[in-house]
Amino acid sequence: ILATRQKIEAIWKKIDPIHPFESRFYSEQIEEAFQDFKSAVMVAGAIAFLAIFIATMGLLGMVVFTTETRLKEISIRKVLGASDGKLLVLLGKGFVTLLLIATVIGLPITIVFFEKVAFPELGNHAPLAVSEMLLGVAAVLAMALLMITAQTWKVARSNPAEVLKAEG
Repeated sequence: ILATRQKIEAIWKKIDPIHPFESRFYSEQIEEAFQDFKSAVMVAGAIAFLAIFIATMGLLGMVVFTTETRLKEISIRKVLGASDGKLLVLLGKGFVTLLLIATVIGLPITIVFFEKVAFPELGNHAPLAVSEMLLGVAAVLAMALLMITAQTWKVARSNPAEVLKAEG
């Protein structure tokens, strides 16, 4: 690239020695034009990461609180023969339902936000793909299920006799 620029500059000086040679490659112009946009996307990404992290910590807190407050119920169900899998389903279905409701509410809002607020003046932006949105939802659900399963499994594997003795 530098050699090409030097060759063009040498030809320019032969043709017009009075005026200085000013040139920029198109890729440099594009980079300069989108520099502010790239910065805004990075800031938005950092804010989104922070929001997801805070929401994940809130979900973890809710899971821990729910499992700890239902410890006696879980122990009684375990004594009566409930399997660990049934306990996981019992405690996890409420959280999964809430996450699915949030998805049904959040996806259309996200699409409208990006199409009408964030990118209306960019005529050549890539359209939002539903598959990408569902991939994000799947990632959030996977993190949530991992947290729910880990905490519930810990409680489900506890000794019911110890829990009931401590509660009584």
